[in-house]
Amino acid sequence: MVQQATLPPLVRGEWIPMSWEEFLDWCDEGQSEWVDGKGIAYASNSTLHGRRVAFLAELLRLYVRLFDLGEVFSGTTLLRLPTRPSGRMPDIFGIGRDQLDRVQHRWVEGPPLLGIEYLSEDSVQRDLVEKRAEYERAGMREYLLIDARPGRREFLYLRQDEDGHYQEVAPDAEGRYHSEVIPGFWFDPEWFWQDPLPDPDRLMLRIAPAAYRCYLTQLLEESSEE
Repeated sequence: MVQQATLPPLVRGEWIPMSWEEFLDWCDEGQSEWVDGKGIAYASNSTLHGRRVAFLAELLRLYVRLFDLGEVFSGTTLLRLPTRPSGRMPDIFGIGRDQLDRVQHRWVEGPPLLGIEYLSEDSVQRDLVEKRAEYERAGMREYLLIDARPGRREFLYLRQDEDGHYQEVAPDAEGRYHSEVIPGFWFDPEWFWQDPLPDPDRLMLRIAPAAYRCYLTQLLEESSEE
C-alpha cells in the first residue's frame, strides 16, 4: 500500500517546503504566505494592528462601494502573484471592477490596483524590501506602507511610473495624499495616528460629501418605505 506524504505540523514563523496546493490545505486560517515553494504561518497581530487595518479597510470599502469601483479585501485573503511565484496576504488590497473575474474560491489571482501594509516588528524587511520588489515586478500600481508601531508615525506611498518602477507619491498643499487607481479617493496621514481612530462614515462626508450624503439620504428613504 502506498502511503500519502504528509506535511509537518503548523509551526508559526518557520518556512516549510510545499506546493501551492499543499499550502492551501496546510494553513486554512490566520496570517500565512507562500513564496518560492515554501509556506509560512505568522504569529497573530496585536489588537491595535487589527483595529487599524479594519479602519482603513472599512473606509476604502465605503468609497469603492459608493462609486462601484471594484472590491476591497482585508484580513486573511490570499493574493497569488505568478511572477515570483508567491501567495501573499496584504493587510488590505483593492481590485478594479474589470478585475473581478480574478476572484477565485480560495484566492485572488494577479496583481491588484492597490496594496496596503501596516508594518509590525517582524515585517519591516519583508514589507519594505521583499514585497516592494515583488509587487513592483508583478505590476501592482500603488503600494502604501504605514509604520504605526509604538513611537513611530511614518508612511511611504508608492506609485508605478511609466516604466513600472515605484516612485514616492507627494502630498498636496494641504498634506493630503490622492490615489490615481481609486479616482477621487484621498486621505490625511494624521488620521492613522488618532486614538481612537476616526469614524469612517464621518471621513466619507469629507472625502466625497455630496455623493455620500445622497447615498445616506437614499438609504433612509428606502428604509422608511419598508
